[in-house]
Amino acid sequence: MYLKIWILFLCFFSLSHCKYNGESNLNPIVKNGMIDLSNIHFDDQTSIPLSGDWEFHWNTFVTPVSIQSPIQSTVLTNTLAPENEKEYLGIGKRWKDIHFGKGYATYQVKLILPETSNKNIFAVRFFQTGGAAMRVFVNGKESLTLGKVGIDKTSMEPTRSSGILIIPNPTNVVNLMVHISNFHHDDGSFWYAPKFGLYKNIQNNFIKELALDALLSGALFFMAFYHFVLFFFRRTKKLILFFGLFSITTALHSLSLNGDVLYYLIPSISYRIAFSLSLIFYLAMPFYLYFLSELFPSQFSKPILRVFSTICFLLYLFVILAPTELGSQTTFIGLVFSILGLVYSAICLFRSALKKEALSIILFLIQVFLLFSAINDTLYLYGIFQYALILKYSYLSTVLFQSLLLASFFTKTFIKNETLKNELSALNESLEQTVILRTKDYKEAKQNAEEANKWKDKFISLVAHDLRSPLSTVYSALMLTNDADTTEEDKKHIFKQVYTILENAMSTVEHLLNLNRFQIDKGQIRLNLSNHFINERLTQVIESFSFDLQKKSLVIENSIPDTAQVYADSSILLEILRNLVANAIKFSHPQGKIQFSFSETTDTSIIAIKDRGTGISTEQQKLLFNEPMSLPGTMGEKGFGIGLKLCFELMRLHNGNIQVESESDQGSSFLLEFPRKKSNQD
Repeated sequence: MYLKIWILFLCFFSLSHCKYNGESNLNPIVKNGMIDLSNIHFDDQTSIPLSGDWEFHWNTFVTPVSIQSPIQSTVLTNTLAPENEKEYLGIGKRWKDIHFGKGYATYQVKLILPETSNKNIFAVRFFQTGGAAMRVFVNGKESLTLGKVGIDKTSMEPTRSSGILIIPNPTNVVNLMVHISNFHHDDGSFWYAPKFGLYKNIQNNFIKELALDALLSGALFFMAFYHFVLFFFRRTKKLILFFGLFSITTALHSLSLNGDVLYYLIPSISYRIAFSLSLIFYLAMPFYLYFLSELFPSQFSKPILRVFSTICFLLYLFVILAPTELGSQTTFIGLVFSILGLVYSAICLFRSALKKEALSIILFLIQVFLLFSAINDTLYLYGIFQYALILKYSYLSTVLFQSLLLASFFTKTFIKNETLKNELSALNESLEQTVILRTKDYKEAKQNAEEANKWKDKFISLVAHDLRSPLSTVYSALMLTNDADTTEEDKKHIFKQVYTILENAMSTVEHLLNLNRFQIDKGQIRLNLSNHFINERLTQVIESFSFDLQKKSLVIENSIPDTAQVYADSSILLEILRNLVANAIKFSHPQGKIQFSFSETTDTSIIAIKDRGTGISTEQQKLLFNEPMSLPGTMGEKGFGIGLKLCFELMRLHNGNIQVESESDQGSSFLLEFPRKKSNQD
């Protein structure tokens, strides 16, 4: 019952976030190279697609002429060619249907705007077009360049990014001329109609799409990383590996669908790599089929899977090695094979459902939804059905739901193992009276196992604790981007900080999940101790909290010398500092100050972290390091209440100590006492 509810929720999520790309019957369209927008109220309407028949000149770059008035605009349009000799081509009409897939051309359209247009700032958003390059002129003046146009393959530079052209305070007649060239893709044309509207609306929509696509790709990457780590712990479960590979390929494909996200992350990325990533979905279906075959081995034919996978891998190998204009010719073949793979898997799951195998009905419904999404986006790509793009959202829905199924599967396995463990313990206890000589070894083994489980639980708590803060920060930052009062400069700054925070969060996860750091020997963690410069680790921690520090306008005072070192485990030192800095920020008042200092004795290195926040009462100090304690911060921040207790335990592993000096409303000072390296320690 609960799984069916999840299916409905995920389907609703995908459909509610798909992008509508069709044209409203109420919107005007371009006819004979002209569109009348004089009656459009742009304040009430986000944007108008400039779809329809533009004036078209094949294998010609028409020389633009500067336009100063509406009269001159009319003269220019009429001097390009006699009216009965003009050629018009609809936006989205593929070149190879009328000429060749490769070549260059000029598109031109005249916009008739309202009389009050000179009081507003307008913009036109041009979308990515395969392997094309564009150069856009407004009233004869070059205003936007995407890639580098040319008359042959050697003189042009393609791109997959989009662009926004700003038209400030225009007259009521605007002439748009677009030079476009394509020699790197088999199916060149002006794929998608540009959108015209007020600059603020165009920009806001662009930022929302960028943030949503970045979040979508990030979630898919995280799920892939999670399953790879899970496979590292359970290497016998191949279905986890196949699902991780499926997640990573869909994440890369999702990242390439919106070229703006890809080019924002890697501005210097070559078109060759961007193009290859756009077709990496060829590999997704083989991985997904192998994942399903691990769940239902009796329903999937291994010879069919091997043949299907070989074809898909060879197809993608050809994409990587061949010139892009040849590799693009495989797009239709790849789409057909992907859809055939979905159909085959749906048939196999349907047969499993008839046999009432576990999870088969739910997976069949997911498969039907994914198949519908793939067919829909294929029809959209070829201009047959232009309503909505939903495939990449169905990717996320599928990955999330399949992850839920895997979690349910392993939870049942874990419960079964725990039941067997309890039964075995009961049997051992019943035999204790007759095998006294062997009970000592058994008790010792049991104690070690419990200690290992204890550290496992602490580790899981630490992961949740360390991920909550950056994820909350990213959520708050993305909410700010939707605030109308946030300037574009602030939004760019926020996005840079978001990427920095996510990078640090990923680094934190990598540290936490490093098995070399958690080598358990008889229930104890084996530390990798060495000398570390304190300021290097402290700077890394402070940068991860940059957004929180700015949010409260906190000042950092660091008096620790650059030469100061402590003898500790690097990863655990980072966790201790991260927890204490997070607490200092949490309980500091806005406009406050956080101070760092260092001192040494003969045997000890001491790091002091001091804030001027709410402080800790004497009663609370008695329980501070012994029991979980969660109190709200000065701005209502919440936590798990395990940070200080974990810090105390981690300091004990170093044979060190942690102390607190505090009074209510007077701030707090935490002292970390690390034993210094002895001369006989290597």
